[in-house]
Amino acid sequence: MQDQELEQLVQDYQRLFHKVLRKCSIFPGQPDYEDHMQELRLLFFLKAKPYESRGLFEAECNVSYLYRFLLWSIIDKKRKIDPKDHETNDEEVLYLQQAESNYSEIDFLDEFLATYKQLQEKDQKKVMSLLENTDLSRQNRHRYRMRLRELFKKNR
Repeated sequence: MQDQELEQLVQDYQRLFHKVLRKCSIFPGQPDYEDHMQELRLLFFLKAKPYESRGLFEAECNVSYLYRFLLWSIIDKKRKIDPKDHETNDEEVLYLQQAESNYSEIDFLDEFLATYKQLQEKDQKKVMSLLENTDLSRQNRHRYRMRLRELFKKNR
């Protein structure tokens, strides 16, 4: 079949395409309506292309056959769930973020305790005084922090 004849054939079967989409609960105005319509046009075009003439095509592929063929192609496409199209709930994302932060906090605390146990007793006292926020002068607080930074860097 020539391209011009194929294009005319696709135009003549537009009502069939709309009927198939309506049966699949896909209506005009939905975001994926035009995508499905193009899919049907393409399937129909590929189905009709091998035939030499419109008469041969219509003799071999009656309307009820074409309707079922197109209907099941859309149904099969809708059955296949694309992981990209799967929407996640905000609650799921928040839960996963919270769980992930808890795990990272636990890892940090484990690392901290392992390093803390390797410190000398006087350095452990410095850590405790910084954590408990005892009355330290700004100068001593700074010295303790600098000393502990050095120790923690060595133990990494």
